[in-house]
Amino acid sequence: MRRFALVLTLAASMMVTGVFAMTDGNAETERQKAVVLFDEPTRLLNVTLKGQYLFMHDDKLMARGEDCTYVYTYTEGKQGDLVVSFHCTPVPRQKAVSFNVTITMKSNGYELIEYQFAGSSEGHRVPEGK
Repeated sequence: MRRFALVLTLAASMMVTGVFAMTDGNAETERQKAVVLFDEPTRLLNVTLKGQYLFMHDDKLMARGEDCTYVYTYTEGKQGDLVVSFHCTPVPRQKAVSFNVTITMKSNGYELIEYQFAGSSEGHRVPEGK
């Protein structure tokens, strides 16, 4: 089992090759952003990600029970179209040094099940079967 977890971690490292985090500069909004490059097709709910995407999270929307995670295409340094949005489930984690994604291997390929922003002690779990 330990070897399997290591393989998934290495696969995720190879698959997500570029990440940079941004903040919107206003601590009161509690918004976090990161750009991620997926080298391999990766399922996120009902969409497949491949290429660059902007992940955005809003704590105020999460507290109200609304969709708080928004994933957009990201091309030439600019936010593009909305790909998917959902209400995540917060999960306590150790403070992350960099933006992390947790990916599992399914029979039909990779699937993103959680993400965590750099400097945060909270992971964001993707809901099942939305």
